[in-house]
Amino acid sequence: MFVSSSAAPAILALAGAALALPSTVPKRLFESVDAAPPAWAKNEAAAKDEAIELRIQLAHQNMPQFHQMALDIATPGHEKYGKHMSLEEIDAVIAPKEESKQVVFEWLGNHSLADSAVLTPRGNIVVVSTTVGEAEKLLGTEYHSYTNAETGEKASRALSVSIPEAVFGHIETVQPTTFFGFREIKPTFTPHDPVRNDTNAPQASYTTPTVLSTLYNFKSISTLTKGKMGIAGFIKQWPSKSDLSTFLKTYAISGFGNSGQTYTCTTVNSGQCPASPASAGTEANLDVQYARAITSDIPNEFYSVGGNNNQIYEYLSEYLLGLSAAERPNVISVSYGGDESSVTKSVATTTCNQFSQLGAAGVSILFASGDSGVGSGCTISGKKAYQPDFPGGCPWVTMVGGTTGTGTEKAWVDGGGGFSNYFDRPTWQSTQVQAWLSKNKDGNTQYYNTAGRAYPDVAAAATYFEIVVGGRTGAVDGTSCAAPTFASVIELINSGRLAAGKSALGFLNPWLYGNASNALTDITSGSIGGCAAISGAGFTAIAGWDPATGLGTPNYQKLLQVSNAT
Repeated sequence: MFVSSSAAPAILALAGAALALPSTVPKRLFESVDAAPPAWAKNEAAAKDEAIELRIQLAHQNMPQFHQMALDIATPGHEKYGKHMSLEEIDAVIAPKEESKQVVFEWLGNHSLADSAVLTPRGNIVVVSTTVGEAEKLLGTEYHSYTNAETGEKASRALSVSIPEAVFGHIETVQPTTFFGFREIKPTFTPHDPVRNDTNAPQASYTTPTVLSTLYNFKSISTLTKGKMGIAGFIKQWPSKSDLSTFLKTYAISGFGNSGQTYTCTTVNSGQCPASPASAGTEANLDVQYARAITSDIPNEFYSVGGNNNQIYEYLSEYLLGLSAAERPNVISVSYGGDESSVTKSVATTTCNQFSQLGAAGVSILFASGDSGVGSGCTISGKKAYQPDFPGGCPWVTMVGGTTGTGTEKAWVDGGGGFSNYFDRPTWQSTQVQAWLSKNKDGNTQYYNTAGRAYPDVAAAATYFEIVVGGRTGAVDGTSCAAPTFASVIELINSGRLAAGKSALGFLNPWLYGNASNALTDITSGSIGGCAAISGAGFTAIAGWDPATGLGTPNYQKLLQVSNAT
């Protein structure tokens, strides 16, 4: 058993101690779900000797206090604005108590699992290498094998977890159990002949970096080199450097001088960086090609995260927090998520708390808002309801919705938007969301939580994006296009700030809803749909914030002016 040096004395002392949690002690239900998500079909009971790695997230201290600190750092005008925290400063506030580590290792010891457990160097997660049979005894549950009908993926999961009373309050999550994982917000690739990189071309309805540079007012910028743009890749999605080179030869923005630039691929949790174009994924290529084209000469880093899709955000967050401020990206773009109802509240809360730590450390996290409008199945616990996205409901990330049109933009019909059932509306968006609620007369408020955190926060183009995959040119749609576009514009601003001796923007939302709200282009036409089973389901773009396009799309020059004054 390996433990971090700071925790070793307390934990090793337990080995010879009389344990206070006998294996026969009654267990109480910690968490349960009614059934697996719709795409997952239940098979036979999982084999008792199947290997499984449990990750037990220890309870953090002082999270409300920390969240206020993170909010102060992100709020322009506050004396703490821009004074981002190191990991050591974060952990000085929220690190789990030593008592929690002791209780968890006693619990594991009573099941002869302490020697199979590792406390991560940060001291906040206990990793247990065991078998399904032993995990069932530990957690008072039964694992079954499930198959995802859409992907063919197989996974062993449980629908409930029970733990001793004494362990309550000392852990936040234990997975893989009740959570079946996130999914890629997958764009559809349609091959065709390359179009001209010209806004006056006959095929000008296609979106290229040059089109975006005009649409979002970043065509004329000085060469920028400071900072780092991050792109997250999961679920065996990898980009291709040869495809990027082909893309930039055709679509690099004239005058940017970055057609020869590339990216660095960094592996996290045994991820991979295959070099063959045959391994290229549509999502990864889309993200990398547009981030690289837009972000001038700023270094780009693709983080290839390995492992199953159950803890992908945990792996990435813990890795990034472990980097020095100089190594960490200023912005990270992510195009993966899932229905909020398919994510247990404990997982959602823990994941969101990890994002709050990244924000406090100076990282802007932007997510695609999804491609199902207000939802697809639109049934939660047997009742008709809009299906919000996760992490759309997390108040510590910036959600990017979709628009269509290379002239006058309007809401893209499939762009994700809605209200969380898990997270309350944060104060920084109260004024704008309340204004929308007072004007909204859609008659469908019974299907969504009007008191919840609302999203998207902003929007960007999401249709007809030209990309290259496996040497072939084609077009894709989706908020997976919008997220790296908006994120890249933010990185341009960050690079200028860093060159001027300022801090990066970090957690964006208080700035966006405050100082920068008038520097965005309000989208006032179009609507998002979804939920065919509910008459009139969806949201319409109107003046001001709305759950179709948020505050609007970026105008780089206007945002830069606001940033320069902040």
